[in-house]
Formats: sequence, C-alpha cells, structure tokens
Amino acid sequence: MIVWLQDFDGNEWFILACLLIVYPIVFRLPRPFPKSFVFLIGLFTLSLAKGADHTLGVDPLDYYDTNEVPVFDVTDFATWLLYPAAGYLFVYAFHRFRVRGLSVPVYVLFCSGAAVGFELLCVRFQVFIYKEWNPGYSFVVYLLAQCVTLLFFVFLKRWYRARRTERNDN
Repeated sequence: MIVWLQDFDGNEWFILACLLIVYPIVFRLPRPFPKSFVFLIGLFTLSLAKGADHTLGVDPLDYYDTNEVPVFDVTDFATWLLYPAAGYLFVYAFHRFRVRGLSVPVYVLFCSGAAVGFELLCVRFQVFIYKEWNPGYSFVVYLLAQCVTLLFFVFLKRWYRARRTERNDN
C-alpha cells in the first residue's frame, strides 16, 4: 500500500534538492556509452540498492528505516531516483578517468567512503533512520555493491565490443 506524504519537511526537501542537483549533472555529461548502457547501469544499481534495503531494512533484520515512516510512501519513490544517478556517476567517473590496475581498489575505497559520507548526511536529514545500524556496516555494503557494479560494467563493455566486432565481421 502506498501512503501519501504525511508531512513535507526536512527529509523531503533534502531529497528534492539532491534530485535537482544530481540529474542536471547527469544529463549534461558527455555520453560515452550507448543509452542502453545508461539504462542497464541505472536499473542494476537500483536493483542492488533496493535488494540491500529490502534485506537489511525490513523484518527479520530491520536495521534501519528509509524516511520517517516505516511504510512505503511517495518520498521513498523519490529516494529510489537517487540510486540510478549515483550508480551512473560512479561508472562514468571510472570510465572517464580510465581507472585501471591498482587504482581500482583505491577508487572503490574512496567512493565507498564518499557514499558513507553522503549516507551520514542523509541520516542527518532523516532520509535514513538507523535502528541497529552503523556507518561501518554501510562501508562494507558499499564496497561489495561497487565492486559488483564495476564487474557488471566491465561485462557490459566486453559484451558490447564483442557484438560490435561480430556485426563488423559479417
């Protein structure tokens, strides 16, 4: 059941501000990938995030709530829109700065730390309300999620190149 907004206060303003900042950035960046990549990366990162939220944020674990009420409301949907943009920016920077070799773990560690920092800002604005959770746990989750996201991206690039080469050979 979808619950409409109870109140429009700090966390809703924060989410709205984040959306108004991140999406113009995403749309103004040059497009180094096909649109299908952008869609798949967004869908993949959203699936990872929602999978983690529905594993860790609901019974039987129930370590945290998203937004002020423990039921799905319109603000939760707005929060969902942040995940694909963040995932795209993560992959875009990885590709743009040609992160390779020993720089990959440094990049993932840095981005995981930045994600925890943003999460703490979200906690400050009550986008996330910790029950039995702490930022150290989040750091580990981000490490795993970002490694899997990079593996997915590398797989996509290899698959796309193979398909393009296959078409050119015919």
